[in-house]
Formats: sequence, C-alpha cells, structure tokens
Amino acid sequence: MADARRDSAANPAARNQSGKKAASASSSPLLDLEGITVRFGGLVAVSDLELDVEEGSIVSLIGPNGAGKTTAFNCVSGIYSPTSGSVRFRGKRLERAFTPGTILKALAVGLLTGLLFAAAAVDLDRLWMAVVKRGMITGEPFTASGAMERLRGYFRAELAIDQMAGKWRVVSADGSDVLAIKRDLALARLVRDGLQAKVTAWRTGPGTVPDASDLATTGDAAAASVVLPPVKDEVLDRLAAGKSRIRFRGWAGLFAGMLLGTTGTLAVWQRGRRSPHVVARAGISRTFQNIRLFSNMSVLENVLVGLDRTIPGGVLAMLLRTPANRRGEAEAKRRALAALDFVGLSGNANRIAGQLPYGDQRRLEIARALATGAQLLLLDEPAAGMNPSETGDLAGLIERIRASGVTVLLIEHHMNVVMRVSDRVAVLDHGTKIAEGTPAEVRRDEKVIEAYLGGEA
Repeated sequence: MADARRDSAANPAARNQSGKKAASASSSPLLDLEGITVRFGGLVAVSDLELDVEEGSIVSLIGPNGAGKTTAFNCVSGIYSPTSGSVRFRGKRLERAFTPGTILKALAVGLLTGLLFAAAAVDLDRLWMAVVKRGMITGEPFTASGAMERLRGYFRAELAIDQMAGKWRVVSADGSDVLAIKRDLALARLVRDGLQAKVTAWRTGPGTVPDASDLATTGDAAAASVVLPPVKDEVLDRLAAGKSRIRFRGWAGLFAGMLLGTTGTLAVWQRGRRSPHVVARAGISRTFQNIRLFSNMSVLENVLVGLDRTIPGGVLAMLLRTPANRRGEAEAKRRALAALDFVGLSGNANRIAGQLPYGDQRRLEIARALATGAQLLLLDEPAAGMNPSETGDLAGLIERIRASGVTVLLIEHHMNVVMRVSDRVAVLDHGTKIAEGTPAEVRRDEKVIEAYLGGEA
C-alpha cells in the first residue's frame, strides 16, 4: 500500500494535486487547533497540540492507545474545554458570541429571581394573608385594585384585621402583635383606624419627615368616640419601625435576588459557551468509539434524532401540529432518508437499530452525523470491530463523504484505511504530536516506527 502511494506521488497528476493542496494551505484552514493542552489533575492528556485541517481534505490522527486522540476530539466537539489553547472553525472560536441579547436574558432572569427573593424576604405567607386572605375573611370582593391597596398597606406596615374563633382581631402587618379583639367587624375597623393613627403619630414624631401615606386620614368622626386599648411603648416602637423594616427586607431581597440571578445566569451561560450543541450548530458532527445508538428505535428514527433542532416551533408547535412544524418534519424525514441512502441503509429504514449487523450500526452512526448538514465530520475509530470486507467498504464510504464536500478528521488504528484515504496524517504519542505529513512520509518516520508501528518499515 505504501509503495503504491509512493508511485502515485511520483507521477505528474499527483504532483499537480499536491500543488493545489499547497496553494490551499496558504488560506485559512477549516479547523485550526492552536496550542491545545488538556490536563486532568496532574495528568497531561494532550500537550500543546497544533493541527490544521484543510477544507475538503481527509486528515487522520493516529497513535497508540492512550495517546490523547479521543481527548483531542472531545475538545473539538465541546465535551471538554481545553486547559489552554484555542479551537477555531472557519477562523472563529467554537463558542457562542456574547451579545446584548445575552445580557437582556440574564437581567430578565435576575429580575424574576429578585422578585421571588423579595417575596420571600417580606414573608410570603404573611403577604398572602395580607393581600388575599384578609380580604376574603372580611367579606370584601376580590378586585385587582383592592389587592393592590392591601399590598400597599402591607408595605406601609399598616394595621390589619383578621379573624379567629369567630372574633375579629386587630393585628400588626406581619401578624406578630395582637392589639385588640372585638366581636363586631365594624367596631374592629374603628379600633384599627384609631390605633393606626396612634402608630402613625408615633412614627412621625418630632424631627422626622413623614410620608404622605402616613398622614392620610383613615378614620372618621365615629373613631373619636372609640376607646382604644392601651399599647406599650416598646410595641409602638416596633410597629412604627415596621414600615422601614419591611421595606428594607423587600429591597434587600430584590437586589440580592437580582444579583444572584444575573450572575448565576451568566455563569451557566459561560459554562455552556462551548457545549456540544453549540459545536454541532456550527457545522461539526462526530461519531464515537463505542456505538451510541437508540437500539430500540428504528433506523430512520435514529437519524431523525440528529435533525430535531432543524424542526421549527419547539414542543408547543409539535403539540399543535402547526403547518410549519409539519413541513419541518417532512423535510427532516427527506434528509434522513437521503443520508441513509448515501450510506447504503435505505432498505433498513424501518428496521430496529439494535437488530442491524455491527458494520451497519457503524454506518448508521455516520448517517446520523451526516444528516445534520455537517461541514466537518469527526470519525472516532469507525472501523473498530469490522472484518476486512467491512473495513474496505468503510474506506470507500469515507472517500465518498469527502467527494460530497464534507471534510473528515479521522481516528483509526487500521493502517490500510489510514494509508488509503488520508491526505495528511498526524501522530500522537503520550499526548504530544511526534510527526505529521503525507501517509508515505509518516510511515517512514523513525519516531512513528518506534512508537506506533513496532519497528516495521
């Protein structure tokens, strides 16, 4: 195989093709790994890896087991974040851009979190009692304006009325102080108004600037004739301070919740900035060493899983079966069948995936990756476990993938596949690249012979 490749490299057609590749190398590569290092604690899995993958080429990454090949793939596909270095696809980092929309979403989440924190800080149970339940127990019809008025009263720490054991109680806004108990609701209201005036006068003592709400008249002439129960000075102090206390708790909860919600959202966004779905949307798909199919689903359904993001409308549109959703599903099915036809599995579309022969399951994974519309296909040991006949068919499939316009980055231990399909080969050993070049050049490299080929020239 190596002799045949050296012969082909010697003829003029091969030299012309090499010239074209050299010209394309001057332009920006499709995939550029620059100084990639991956550490797991004290273990360096990949060290300062430099690798370019030109568009329309097949590049193989080979090396002994444990050399760091799959780790490098995981960095490209977003499963791992490199400790240092960068991964660029079409000259751009493989990560979501930080836009004004990102900030607005984080602020929206922060505002919602802040409101929840504020409600908890001012005691959600007491808030429910003040705004909803107290209106119900006093027989008032529930209206939005009435609820807002009771809400304002709660934040002004106004006295309120509730009911227990058939009697009406005049209580503080948080319900912690019971100031009077009356059998008649009208009398309880008069007592409440009189005590409220007393608390307001205590709050707006000499040297203070009162709120307009504190100076509002809550009683009437009848209130003047009501005998008010005595209230201790320490209770009046606590009731008078209740307004500022409850407002402080509310504002503190709001700001703390907004800060936590906004920063937390940005932290989660940052962690998912290079997640696999971001990489897949950029135009990169991959397969894995171990087959990862939904074995109880049909062959067609396995491919459609990879096309889920292409169907517009989300869950709601799916439930409502909107026209756009139906058109999207029809288009996804068409693309899935085309991918199956490309790999030679169109006749097995309705067969259960787990019932396919091993080699066909490998091809099904490739079909699912291709159906996404990937521009770069990462194949991680696709020939593992295949017999020689299946391996030859796989090599032909990889060449047809490249001919269809898809660039391929390949990890493979079968040297006959690597030497047949590769334009360039990079060799890793203990996480470090020790050689790179054409298959013939790599095969003759002394370091490769020593580290990987077992001394065979």
